[in-house]
Amino acid sequence: MRSIKLLFLLLAVPLLFGCEEKHDVAGLDTFSQSQLIVWNGHLSEIIIKDIFTPPVASRIYSYPNIAAYEALAPAYPAYHSLSSQLNGLSAVPQPDATQELYLPVSSIIAFSTVSKKLILDELLMEAYEADYLAQIRKIGIREEVLKNSIAYGRQVGEHVLAWSKKDGYVETRALTRHVISKEPDAWQPTAPDYMPAVEPHWSKIRPFVMDSAAQCKPQMATAFDSVATSDFYKEAMEVYKLVKDTDEEKLLIARFWDDNPNVSYTTGHVTYFKQKLTPPGHWMSITSSAIRKNKLDMMEAAETYVMVATAVADGFISCWDAKYAYNSIRPDTYIERYIDADWDPILQTPPFPEFPSGHSVISSAAATVLTHKFGGAYAFVDSTQMAIGLPVRQFNSFDEAAVEVGESRIYGGIHFRPACDLGYKQGKEVGELVISKLRTRKAAQTAKL
Repeated sequence: MRSIKLLFLLLAVPLLFGCEEKHDVAGLDTFSQSQLIVWNGHLSEIIIKDIFTPPVASRIYSYPNIAAYEALAPAYPAYHSLSSQLNGLSAVPQPDATQELYLPVSSIIAFSTVSKKLILDELLMEAYEADYLAQIRKIGIREEVLKNSIAYGRQVGEHVLAWSKKDGYVETRALTRHVISKEPDAWQPTAPDYMPAVEPHWSKIRPFVMDSAAQCKPQMATAFDSVATSDFYKEAMEVYKLVKDTDEEKLLIARFWDDNPNVSYTTGHVTYFKQKLTPPGHWMSITSSAIRKNKLDMMEAAETYVMVATAVADGFISCWDAKYAYNSIRPDTYIERYIDADWDPILQTPPFPEFPSGHSVISSAAATVLTHKFGGAYAFVDSTQMAIGLPVRQFNSFDEAAVEVGESRIYGGIHFRPACDLGYKQGKEVGELVISKLRTRKAAQTAKL
């Protein structure tokens, strides 16, 4: 954590040492070091509780982290604002140079201000904020500085919220449902819940970095065919056999990367649901682990979260544009229709078209950004799923984890191989685009991000 002294020099205001009211600079800096990790954890908890779909979850992670970055950046002259880099984001308000502020507080308040308007459980987020401010006061901060810092955080948060309201999300809530096609190759609702298609208009959401939803199109998948000698039939047979002959390791991999936010279970006449982390939440957890392991200061942590969150969000927009353009049949439907009527996948099939694999796209996008930041030979332990009773998994790189994600979807019986392999390539293109277009550091800086 950069010293508060530098912050005050930047803002051209007097230092606070010698004041009667306690102001614990070292304590505040130490406490603030991990706060973005804490707050992304809070956000994940609420996203699980509120049962947001994966595309919506990716949007929810992005805006608060952008707000946190923007509120903190004025204390770090080496960092660029993201305004004019992210699509439609106008110049963000700057701190009043006549006031004393502690911008790490402003950063968290900006995060909280935005989060509260994107989730359902505002009261829980307000409780987290109240607890945070109580801890800040307990450590020791002048009340005037705290007041100014909160006000600036709110100002940045409101600016980001105003920008978020123009991304098309609200308008897509009123659009028509996806129309089910009768064509033999088209997606159909699947067991057990036969839910309607999720977010058929997500491609209309404004991207963060991409020029358009269609900028990073996947390569063409295998042409549909029901003939037993066809390539498509062979791909279906691969899924069929993997599920029929699954082993303990493949089963574990499928469940580890399931990340279905709302799994249904039926016992007799009773159906109940269990909520879990979303795919973007899983990669934000991996990001948090890397930030913690490398002891990044708060500004570098904010930068890393922004890069990952925007790559994942644009990954969903890109993927969903392709999903509803191709409207591809799921293995569950195809195999029961042409191979074995009694076959069931291991994982519950998500309610949207098959190609490309969303988890593959966003995992590759996130892994590409994280590799750029931490290197290609970054070994790590993913303990994300311990919360639901699954053991940790070890990887030699972020890319290795992203590849396993694709395999997990095939092992689970919910995707054909091209959706995962080509989805991986599509996500890599999105991640590389984010790296090339989103410049967080000024030219003199040599850091990777």
